[in-house]
Amino acid sequence: MYQESRVLRTVPLLAACLPPDKCKILVGRRFNEDRYPELATVCRNPNTLILYPGAEATNLEEVAVMSSSPPVMIIIDGTWSQAKDIFYKNSLFRLPKQVQLKPSISSQYVIRTQPTNTCLSTLECAAVALSIMEKNKSIQE
Repeated sequence: MYQESRVLRTVPLLAACLPPDKCKILVGRRFNEDRYPELATVCRNPNTLILYPGAEATNLEEVAVMSSSPPVMIIIDGTWSQAKDIFYKNSLFRLPKQVQLKPSISSQYVIRTQPTNTCLSTLECAAVALSIMEKNKSIQE
């Protein structure tokens, strides 16, 4: 999910790096079941994860160890305030298991400054998450 008007967004880079059938991009701020039935189905799937930090989130490394089948991961793109708004105002996003990355990774995205050095761009989050889930450190690199 991302905001179309962002000039420095990294989601198009992510989409260019992944096979077309492995990355689905939905544009907007409000996602309800009536307008997005496919998203609702994905959110209800027990193998779906949403990457969003918080007290309810499990570290992705712990989930990756327990995972027997390949999960679907939802990643929200936007500024921190936009992502927070999207996460909390869309009840569909509370259905999947909430996961987060360990805050030990520093951002390498130098085009734009992050709020802190442990805040990652969407592209970096996706690379780290894929690296963990695929057990392949070279993806992150």
